[in-house]
Amino acid sequence: MHINLYELIKIFIEIVESGSFSQAAENLQIHRPAVTKAVQQLEVHCGARLLQRTTRRIHLTPEGEAFYHRSKPLLAQSDDLLETFAVDRPLCGQLRVDMPTSFATQLVVPNLPDFYRAYPEIEIVLSSSDRRRDMLRNGLDCVLRMGALEDGDYIARPLGNISMTTCASPAYLGAYGIPETLEDLQRHRAVNWINSSSRRTMSWMFQSASGTEEVRLPGRLVLDNSEAYIAAGLAGLGLLQGMNIFLQPYIDSGQLVEVLPNHPVPPRKLSLLYPHRHLSRKVRAFAEWLETLL
Repeated sequence: MHINLYELIKIFIEIVESGSFSQAAENLQIHRPAVTKAVQQLEVHCGARLLQRTTRRIHLTPEGEAFYHRSKPLLAQSDDLLETFAVDRPLCGQLRVDMPTSFATQLVVPNLPDFYRAYPEIEIVLSSSDRRRDMLRNGLDCVLRMGALEDGDYIARPLGNISMTTCASPAYLGAYGIPETLEDLQRHRAVNWINSSSRRTMSWMFQSASGTEEVRLPGRLVLDNSEAYIAAGLAGLGLLQGMNIFLQPYIDSGQLVEVLPNHPVPPRKLSLLYPHRHLSRKVRAFAEWLETLL
């Protein structure tokens, strides 16, 4: 009996990433029994059970988890290989992307109509969180990351630098005064940011005549969500230090006021990470579109 191993692996990966047999069948537009049969055939072919199935959910076995992590990049490379020889064919299929909440809500999603006009057959599955997700474990094609990159099994495509701003609400500045020097900051309160991966409170960075200075600021509030972070600044809970692209509209409207212009914040790098050395056409198209937004 002929077995299309490519199709079996594709179905298996869809089950893992969608979380159920029925959802995988719907996503792939095939019958539910065909999904069940595909997993059975794949398990027979591998000689190992890949999924543990209960009435409510599925779980990867240790063998299934290893198979998923190794087969996902292989399948992606196969798709990329076929795309290489079909450059005139319109891009289509699913693109799974993860990015920080602020980028998704304020920059990417509002501009997606332009992307879809250029690539109407691409379906984007967009997850937005300020917690870093594992690309392979979560079945992601690419992730948008800002700042220093940790060591990992990925390729990074630089997208540019993001300007940073220090600011506060007029109400806060009326109560605590406007800081003129870095030394003044110790008499102020900060809305601090915690790194979701390391769980460490981030330092504040400033440029001065002697170079880049790292400052720890006192504060009563620590957040790990970008929308809550801006809301805290607007509520007068302390100084903010964040991406200018998202703070500037509030500065323009007078809801926030920039401070310490003589001590600018070093810009932070923005990168698109993807798990394979060969950049697929879909990820390349999305990366180039992101560059136009920035």
